[in-house]
This record gives sequence, structure tokens and C-alpha cells, in this order.
Amino acid sequence: MTLIIFTRTINRTTPNVSAYKKNVGLMARLFFICSFFISNMVQADTIRIPRDVGDIPKLPNKLLVAALKRGNQYDSVFPYGDIASLPFSTRLQGVRNNELDIFNAMSSRELENEFQAIYIPIYKGLMGMRLAIVKQSNRELFSRVESLQDLKQFTAGQGTYWADSKILEANNLPLVKEMKYSNMFRMLEAERYDFFPRGAHEPWAEVEQRPELNLTVDPHIMLSYKAPFYFFVPKNNKQLAKHLTEQLNAMIEDGSFEEIFYNDAEVEKALTQGNFQKRRIIELLNPQLSDNTPTNRSELWYNPAEDHHKY
Repeated sequence: MTLIIFTRTINRTTPNVSAYKKNVGLMARLFFICSFFISNMVQADTIRIPRDVGDIPKLPNKLLVAALKRGNQYDSVFPYGDIASLPFSTRLQGVRNNELDIFNAMSSRELENEFQAIYIPIYKGLMGMRLAIVKQSNRELFSRVESLQDLKQFTAGQGTYWADSKILEANNLPLVKEMKYSNMFRMLEAERYDFFPRGAHEPWAEVEQRPELNLTVDPHIMLSYKAPFYFFVPKNNKQLAKHLTEQLNAMIEDGSFEEIFYNDAEVEKALTQGNFQKRRIIELLNPQLSDNTPTNRSELWYNPAEDHHKY
């Protein structure tokens, strides 16, 4: 925008105090208007994000904050305020209703068709390395499970709209579905189902937070399927999608992505206590995996066999 400022020429030989004051006042007003427009032109765009409140931010929050800070183009606002736990369905509707600009979730064909995925797996594939929460009295439940066929004699529990539910059903595993995440644990204790498969970084904290329920993490098996967990933005927000993709890729290149990943408390606990290489692996197919999944970029996926970090 070009702002043209006209000023009145002052007769230096015949001073006119009234005209001078009027001219100064006009210039002051124009300066204020000009400053207002300039400040608005350089002001960062805002991105409306859901925020989980807790003592330790979750990995997606930490990566998003780091990417936005690095790009220095967007300011974060939180339309829903400080909500301890915001249901996935609420986040989804928030983006659909133009109340939010972003959410994160395990991917599915449906989500990728409706929203624009940022094709950088946030958890480097840990979501597809599933460890089971079971009752403490059932700690040895899977001690003799060697195959998918063996596992089919037990019933899993998952969220109603979770992509994992479709994956388990596609592999013909018995399944109980529940709308509310917080109900899943009491349902497990009440033996409404036998085990609750969780991403490798999730079950430890979930068990510790509910000591009254006498739950534990199964030590014997791991379900395994390719399961990227992405940020999603509206399809029409190409600028935000491009910005986040560029910043996250830059973080992968300079090592800051991995630094945040390996220093995350949940991830560290998974890698120290998961004992992945000694578990029996039950491979599952994921029919929800789209052709856009970056399976050819090995640096985006965690591989236990190539992990040389010291914990």
C-alpha cells in the first residue's frame, strides 16, 4: 500500500501561527494512521490451536511451538482456553467449524481426504508400535501368544472414532469401542475387554496416573503396523501447510526435531522400558495407510535396531 502525504507549504517570510499549528496537527494524525497501517502489515498471522494443559507439554505441542518460533510468522491463540483434556471429536469439529486451524491425530484415508496432512510423522512411527495395558492380575495373559491367530481369542478396547479401531477390525481382532477416552481404563478394570493397545510412548504414564485401578503394561508382545501421526490443517490453508512442512523439515535437517523427540519424557520412558527387541512382534496390516505416507524417508521413522542413544 502506498500512502501519499500532502503538507501545506509554510510562508517563511510571513509566519502564520494558526496555519502552522494546523499543519503540525495534520501531520501528527497522518503519522498515527501510517504507523497503524505499517504495524498491521508486519504483524504476524495468528494460528488457532487446541492446548492440553499439564505439567509437561506433549510432544506435538513442543514440536508445534518450536516450528512456529523458528518460522516467526504465526502467533498462537487458544480459542478453547485452558482445557485439561479436549476430546478428539471436539478438535475435529473445531477445524470444520473454522474455530481452530490445526489438530494432530493418527492418520487415516478419511482424515487425509478431508484435511491437509503435514507429512512428517510426529512420533516417528511409535504410534504403530502398540503395547497393551492389562489388569495386573492378567500380567501373563499373553505369555503364550505367538501369532495374530493366538491374539484373536482376546478382546481389545479402543476409541470409537480412532483410526486404530479400523485397523484392528480389518485384522479381524475382537473389539469393544468406547466414545470417551477416560472410560477406557475403568472398563478394562471391570473386564469389559481384555487389553488396551496403546502407542509405545503412552501406556506408562497412563498406568501411573491411575494407581487405584491396578493396571500394568504387558511385557510379552507388541502389535506393529505403520501408523503416522500428523498435524492436520484445512485443505484451503495452503500457506500454513507449506510453512509447517518447511519448518519441520528444517528441524529434521538441523537435528532439533530429534533432540525434542528423544528428550520427551514419554518417548524416553517408552525407549527405556519398552524392551522392544525382546518382545514377540505381531504384525498387522493397516488398510488406512495412504499412498502419500513418506515410507521412503527412513529418517522420519524410529527403528529400534538402529537406536544407539544412551538412556
